[in-house]
Amino acid sequence: MSRDLTPEELQTLSATMKAQGNMSYQEFCTYLEQCTEKVVVLHLSDGDTITTKVHGTENDVLAYYQIGSKLNMGADMDRIVEIVGVDIPTRPVNST
Repeated sequence: MSRDLTPEELQTLSATMKAQGNMSYQEFCTYLEQCTEKVVVLHLSDGDTITTKVHGTENDVLAYYQIGSKLNMGADMDRIVEIVGVDIPTRPVNST
Protein backbone atom coordinates (compact mmCIF):
# COMPACT_ATOMS: atom_id res chain seq x y z
CA MET A 1 0.00 0.00 0.00
CA SER A 2 1.08 3.55 -0.60
CA ARG A 3 0.55 6.62 1.48
CA ASP A 4 0.99 10.34 1.11
CA LEU A 5 4.17 11.89 2.43
CA THR A 6 3.89 14.13 5.45
CA PRO A 7 4.93 17.75 4.88
CA GLU A 8 8.10 17.08 6.87
CA GLU A 9 8.96 14.00 4.78
CA LEU A 10 8.32 15.91 1.57
CA GLN A 11 10.55 18.77 2.72
CA THR A 12 13.36 16.34 3.65
CA LEU A 13 13.03 14.45 0.36
CA SER A 14 12.96 17.71 -1.59
CA ALA A 15 16.14 18.94 0.14
CA THR A 16 17.86 15.60 -0.53
CA MET A 17 16.93 15.70 -4.22
CA LYS A 18 18.20 19.29 -4.50
CA ALA A 19 21.47 18.37 -2.75
CA GLN A 20 21.99 15.59 -5.32
CA GLY A 21 21.73 18.10 -8.17
CA ASN A 22 18.10 17.45 -9.07
CA MET A 23 15.11 19.77 -8.94
CA SER A 24 13.46 20.32 -5.60
CA TYR A 25 9.80 19.39 -5.27
CA GLN A 26 8.72 23.02 -5.73
CA GLU A 27 11.01 23.48 -8.75
CA PHE A 28 9.54 20.32 -10.28
CA CYS A 29 5.98 21.58 -9.72
CA THR A 30 6.88 24.91 -11.34
CA TYR A 31 8.48 23.07 -14.28
CA LEU A 32 5.34 20.97 -14.79
CA GLU A 33 3.22 24.11 -14.91
CA GLN A 34 5.37 25.31 -17.83
CA CYS A 35 5.06 22.01 -19.73
CA THR A 36 2.01 23.01 -21.68
CA GLU A 37 1.03 21.78 -25.12
CA LYS A 38 2.73 23.80 -27.81
CA VAL A 39 2.33 23.93 -31.56
CA VAL A 40 5.72 23.51 -33.24
CA VAL A 41 6.48 24.25 -36.88
CA LEU A 42 9.59 22.51 -38.23
CA HIS A 43 11.21 23.84 -41.41
CA LEU A 44 13.20 21.19 -43.27
CA SER A 45 16.11 21.47 -45.70
CA ASP A 46 14.05 20.00 -48.56
CA GLY A 47 11.49 22.79 -48.27
CA ASP A 48 8.89 20.74 -46.40
CA THR A 49 7.28 22.06 -43.24
CA ILE A 50 5.87 19.90 -40.44
CA THR A 51 3.41 21.21 -37.88
CA THR A 52 3.05 19.13 -34.73
CA LYS A 53 2.03 19.47 -31.10
CA VAL A 54 4.27 18.62 -28.14
CA HIS A 55 4.18 19.05 -24.37
CA GLY A 56 7.13 20.74 -22.72
CA THR A 57 8.78 24.05 -22.10
CA GLU A 58 10.04 26.14 -24.99
CA ASN A 59 13.61 25.17 -24.04
CA ASP A 60 12.64 21.46 -24.09
CA VAL A 61 11.19 21.82 -27.58
CA LEU A 62 14.22 23.69 -28.93
CA ALA A 63 16.60 21.14 -27.37
CA TYR A 64 14.67 18.23 -28.89
CA TYR A 65 14.24 19.77 -32.36
CA GLN A 66 17.72 21.25 -32.71
CA ILE A 67 18.51 23.17 -35.86
CA GLY A 68 21.00 21.08 -37.81
CA SER A 69 19.70 17.76 -36.48
CA LYS A 70 18.25 15.30 -38.94
CA LEU A 71 14.92 13.48 -39.27
CA ASN A 72 14.07 10.43 -41.33
CA MET A 73 10.98 11.37 -43.32
CA GLY A 74 10.97 8.24 -45.48
CA ALA A 75 8.13 5.73 -45.56
CA ASP A 76 9.38 3.04 -47.97
CA MET A 77 13.03 4.08 -47.88
CA ASP A 78 15.18 6.49 -45.89
CA ARG A 79 14.75 10.17 -46.66
CA ILE A 80 17.02 12.04 -44.26
CA VAL A 81 16.38 15.78 -44.00
CA GLU A 82 17.90 18.46 -41.80
CA ILE A 83 15.94 20.78 -39.53
CA VAL A 84 16.73 24.34 -40.69
CA GLY A 85 14.21 26.24 -38.57
CA VAL A 86 11.87 25.82 -35.61
CA ASP A 87 8.93 28.10 -34.86
CA ILE A 88 6.78 27.95 -31.73
CA PRO A 89 3.83 30.23 -32.56
CA THR A 90 2.04 31.86 -29.66
CA ARG A 91 -1.33 31.16 -31.27
CA PRO A 92 -2.63 27.99 -32.89
CA VAL A 93 -1.57 27.24 -36.46
CA ASN A 94 -3.91 25.57 -38.93
CA SER A 95 -2.29 22.35 -40.12
CA THR A 96 -3.80 21.69 -43.53
